Amino acid sequence: MDDPEREIKHVIKTLTEGTREEQQKTLNKYFLPDAFFVHPFCRVPSFKLSKLHVPFTNYQFEVESRSLILLIYQWYKIMSPKIELKVLSTSFDKQNGLLYATIRQTFTIWLVPFSLWQANVQLVCLLNLERLAVDINNQPLLDQSASYSGKQEKLYFIRGQQDHYQVNEFLKFIAPWGASPLYYLWQLFATLLSAIGVLFLWPVTSIYETYVVPRRNRQKTQNKDQECGDEDGVKVDDGPFPLAEANEELRQIFIPNHILAKQRKD
Repeated sequence: MDDPEREIKHVIKTLTEGTREEQQKTLNKYFLPDAFFVHPFCRVPSFKLSKLHVPFTNYQFEVESRSLILLIYQWYKIMSPKIELKVLSTSFDKQNGLLYATIRQTFTIWLVPFSLWQANVQLVCLLNLERLAVDINNQPLLDQSASYSGKQEKLYFIRGQQDHYQVNEFLKFIAPWGASPLYYLWQLFATLLSAIGVLFLWPVTSIYETYVVPRRNRQKTQNKDQECGDEDGVKVDDGPFPLAEANEELRQIFIPNHILAKQRKD
């Protein structure tokens, strides 16, 4: 992607609403081979191309984490062939390589008649992006140190995807008939408990802020001053200061009393 904030809407809609072939092309184009995927109900850790051996057979096959992400999206389409999805907003944190997309979708399981099992949910999709040099086919040069000459074009690729749902939102997937409203009532009850707790226990915070916090701040200040004194302090002996010629007041300010007493005694 050259402009992630603009292009990501097409990527998301193709992955969720496109055909199997379109899903595979989109993943291969925009996701890195070792991309990771995190969802409340499933997870794909990041791993590179590996050979797997089927137990009790001679059959071997190669798989990478991106391949498993493709299977998740294909299963998503099997469960709900018709998905209504809309990207409400996007925001790109270029400095940290994070792309946020707020999504509203309607997920309907086709096995349940009359759309009785339907989840109308909102989520925030967080995409970890990485800007890499590409070859003539716009494929990422994964070994940048060996292949990158500094002249190739650079594009953004998806290193990982994290789907974040509020609890009441993902409850709509597993219990669409009333679980979300019940959780909403629980949230209101928890708010009421918070208000009651403050009403009766506010003296705890008052005592803490009046006595404990100032004492800790004073202790931190004393420790900091002591550390600064140890690092920047000056040791005074018989040589560095012209005691005989110095003004008595200045001597008392700049020279510790025990050293003055020693000088006078000598």
